[in-house]
Amino acid sequence: MTKTKEEYRRWIRSRHGTILKDNSNDKHKDKRWRINESHIIETFIEEYELSGFIPSYMITRVYFYNMQKRDEVVKHNHRMNNVIDDMMNPRGMNDYFLMHDHYIERHKDKLLKKPENKRPVLNTITNRMEMDWSNAEIERGGFHVHTLVSEINDDVILKPNRNIQKAIERIYGLGELPVSLRSEGYGMTKVKTDLLDYAIRERCDFMGNSVDSLDIVPVSEYAGYDGYKGWKGMVAYVCKQMYNVDKIVEIYDNKNNTILSN
Repeated sequence: MTKTKEEYRRWIRSRHGTILKDNSNDKHKDKRWRINESHIIETFIEEYELSGFIPSYMITRVYFYNMQKRDEVVKHNHRMNNVIDDMMNPRGMNDYFLMHDHYIERHKDKLLKKPENKRPVLNTITNRMEMDWSNAEIERGGFHVHTLVSEINDDVILKPNRNIQKAIERIYGLGELPVSLRSEGYGMTKVKTDLLDYAIRERCDFMGNSVDSLDIVPVSEYAGYDGYKGWKGMVAYVCKQMYNVDKIVEIYDNKNNTILSN
């Protein structure tokens, strides 16, 4: 049955390129890089479905400096895992287990122009002397991280451990959770994102202080990406640069991730 299913999926991809979205209007659908990218994205989506740990939050972490050391980023990812687990599941209970997968991505390269590096050169078209950037440099884009986290059990909030009780006091200025935030839906989701934000900012010393240094988006507020909707759009977004083996190795943090580590 499994072999037949895999053969059918390969046949669908060979005819249409993708299974989980309609790519009929994609002008790049026949290009090799696009085919590879789509196949990788859908493979990751299927792995999440099979694991049972569906992404519910996407955490984007941006460094306040040009981070070039991937090994350091991996250490920071490990620290972030520990911080999240210590807040949400300090006893390591199976019912409260959280998936967290990190995708390490680079910003775009920048062209650096320094005024002191200008020198006069002759423009042969206008026959005039002009200032030229003699030593312009390309600065390689620094790393930032997208982290996918599975759903947090409501009981973690409704039956809070000591760490969460302290965090609620600090965040809301109350000894208990505000009544307006106890309901399912927006209220509970807001509390979970607030707790994640608080824990990461308070206990990860590599984080910047600006609002832009950390962004947490719940799946309920994520429209989609590149034709994939909801959580599948989140997966597509974090995998968007994974079009060959080298990019997969650079982007996917296999030391601190859950899905492909099992």
